[in-house]
This record gives sequence, structure tokens and C-alpha cells, in this order.
Amino acid sequence: MSIETNKAIVRRFAQVWGKGDPSILDDLASADIRVSYPLMPAPAHGIEAFKEVLAMVHSAFPDIDCEVGDLIAEGEVVVVPWTLSGTHLGDLMGIPPSGKRVTWSGITLYRIQDCKVVDERGEEDGLGMLRQVGAIPAPAVPG
Repeated sequence: MSIETNKAIVRRFAQVWGKGDPSILDDLASADIRVSYPLMPAPAHGIEAFKEVLAMVHSAFPDIDCEVGDLIAEGEVVVVPWTLSGTHLGDLMGIPPSGKRVTWSGITLYRIQDCKVVDERGEEDGLGMLRQVGAIPAPAVPG
């Protein structure tokens, strides 16, 4: 599989975090995909578990949008910088809706095998997002 093919798969795949249709996971994800981010209480294993994570995110941020930056690829790995933005209108891991518009960014490594995403492992500015929704107070500014 070429690097350009892997990039094309990931460009399409990453949109499920925004307004993309989660049913594309049925075509592009391995049946035993593993998805992990620091804000997740545990990694999601399998397509249905990942769809549950996406449903929770989309419920919390119904107008969520995903902006994908320049992709970097080497072999079976594609690295994606991204920015998510949306209005916190639903429960988020027990955090009641704040009505606040938030933006947070991160970077994700996708591993591709046989034209399927088998692993999605990311790092995000979860602290910044939690501060924006009011779940964690911003530190006091000295002075």
C-alpha cells in the first residue's frame, strides 16, 4: 500500500470526529480497531465501541467540526494534527452542558494495515477543553 493511499484513507477516516458519517468506520476500520486518547477512561476496542465514543462526543458537541492539518506518513503510520470545535450542549463524561463554544487541538497517529485503520492513538489538549467548558478552573494569574 502506498503512503498516498494511507493518507487518503486517514483524511476520510478522521472526519468521523466532525460531521463525517460514522458508518464509514464499517468500510475503513479494522474489526478490532483500538482507539485511545488521554481523555478516554479506557481505550475503545472494536468498531462498535468506537462508534459509542463518537456518539458521546457528538451528543456533547452536536455542531462539532474537525479541521485536519497537513498529514505526515511513513510506512503504515499517518500522523494528523487536528482541531475540533463545537458548542458544549450535552453531557460530556458527567460534565453538564455549559453552552460554551470550545476549541481544542491535538495530534493523532493512525496505523493502517490492508487498507484499514487498526490503531488510532492520540494526544489532545484535554485540559484546555475542560477549562473552556468550566469543568476545571483556570489558574489564578499572579499580580
